[in-house]
Amino acid sequence: MNLRFGLLGPVQLHRNGRPVPVGTPKQRALLTALLLEPNRVVSIDRLVTSVWDAEPPRFAVANVRTYVNRLRGTIGDGDRLTARQPGYVLAVRDGELDVTEFADALRQGRRSLSAGRPDAALRQVSAALTRWRGDPAEDVPRSAALGPRLDALVEQRCLALETLAEARLMLGEHADAVAELRETVAAHPTRERLWGALMLALYRTGDSAAALAAYGQARAFLAEELGVEPGPELAGLHRRILDRDPALRAAPEAPVRGPVPAVTAPGCLVGREPELKEIVAAIGACPPRHVAVHGPAGVGKSALARHAVHTAAPGFPGGVHHIDLRTLPRPGPYETLVRLLGRLGLADDEIAADLDEALHQLRTSTTARHALVLLDNVTGEEQVRPLVTGCPGCRFVVTSRRMLAALDDVEHLPLAPLADDAAYEMLARLCGRERVDPAQASRVARLCDNLPLALEIAGKRLAVRREWTAEAFADMLAADEHRLDLLTCGDLSVRAAVDLDYQALRRSGETADGGALALFHRLGERGLADCGPAAAASLLGCDRRTAAAALGRLADLRLMEPLAPGRYRMNGLTRLYAMEMAATT
Repeated sequence: MNLRFGLLGPVQLHRNGRPVPVGTPKQRALLTALLLEPNRVVSIDRLVTSVWDAEPPRFAVANVRTYVNRLRGTIGDGDRLTARQPGYVLAVRDGELDVTEFADALRQGRRSLSAGRPDAALRQVSAALTRWRGDPAEDVPRSAALGPRLDALVEQRCLALETLAEARLMLGEHADAVAELRETVAAHPTRERLWGALMLALYRTGDSAAALAAYGQARAFLAEELGVEPGPELAGLHRRILDRDPALRAAPEAPVRGPVPAVTAPGCLVGREPELKEIVAAIGACPPRHVAVHGPAGVGKSALARHAVHTAAPGFPGGVHHIDLRTLPRPGPYETLVRLLGRLGLADDEIAADLDEALHQLRTSTTARHALVLLDNVTGEEQVRPLVTGCPGCRFVVTSRRMLAALDDVEHLPLAPLADDAAYEMLARLCGRERVDPAQASRVARLCDNLPLALEIAGKRLAVRREWTAEAFADMLAADEHRLDLLTCGDLSVRAAVDLDYQALRRSGETADGGALALFHRLGERGLADCGPAAAASLLGCDRRTAAAALGRLADLRLMEPLAPGRYRMNGLTRLYAMEMAATT
């Protein structure tokens, strides 16, 4: 039986290519809640709050079970929707849900854009947007439980539209972009990045008056509807158009031969000056030292490393190259080396098929022209050891969650969450200093655990949702059940970042990892953040040595952090994730 589910518009179900009526609004709300978490257990409590926004009826749980039974009949495959404590799970296969197809295509498009391939990005993002048929689950009443998750889908759609506009501008398709963007800003008038793209496209077609008029329209709308002025990025673009800044003109695209510098510095780095200086000093020292940056999910390792190699770039005539191992189908040393040699200008058929010979090619290519390489999102020493130890003409900066202690001749740099003043400064830069009350910004930062990823998402959401005050957003974040939903913006997600470590633990077949996984679930069941060997032994029903090993493994994966001998703690966002996972097992 072939099934297709759709949430990017009215809720849809197709069976063997034919539409099937889903049923009443409450039954559609139930299906929506299950499809927003495909292949994961959704608790009955969460289903109840998804179906009834106000006080649920006395027999709400029984009604949910009735709706589930009806939905099983509607789907026509009883094995797809099954009961599993403490709720139900809907099995969805690859290619059956428009939300996942859209997210995958958008992710590919953004990667292509980051890699300097706007033509591929345009195709991929255009394909992603064809999945949309209207507002997400537009025929389902917005409950407090469903609203934030459906809003997150709208954010992803807007991100796709912004990515599409950026790709068109990079390709020089300014006239086409103008027509497209006029419709887009009419549909999403609070998205300042879309207004900025329209202004830039108009300016590059030679219509600077229309570009300035577009700014006036954006400013008038924001003032009338939200009571705010345009943010610093849009206002800065307006000033540059008034000044006829030559940098705003589209640069002619020239053919590229040989090595391609592949690293640009991300926009907002705050509170990392000591670490930045340490990395730059190490790779520029005599003799130079490789640097390995490690820290938990969302702490800003990649952003710091990119800034560091960008800063040090003038000292490396062989170029600066960024290899994200997470994007490689098989992220081993040879696959990483092939990607790097390609960046250095070798064609695929010129790269040796043997690891040792390919290393020789790398040494030959970088003997006279030293190169600086960022190896991002490494999971184990074996992935990068041959490169780091076998190529004297390269300097390496490595990022990883856990400390790669077995790597030799590497300077290890731990990265912690931001200090309070740096967290405030990051929020202020992202959403505008005039919108950030210090007391409420501190609340937002605490609820984000001062993690740069969470702060970036919070700042961008506040920048886009100009009608939200920092206090209102902090109040929303304070609700544990919604915080991880709110900390999602386009392809940025705290939940997804933590999930990488959790899935690595689940996939492992080692005995110690089984104990660590069980402990993670026990802590989540009880909502605990702090734990030591004695408490862990009690939770697992085992001896202290086994419990200490489980705690150590969670610390290795950065799902917990050691505070003192025999004492570990999860940050608040990881604790919420653990609670979600405990509810699904």
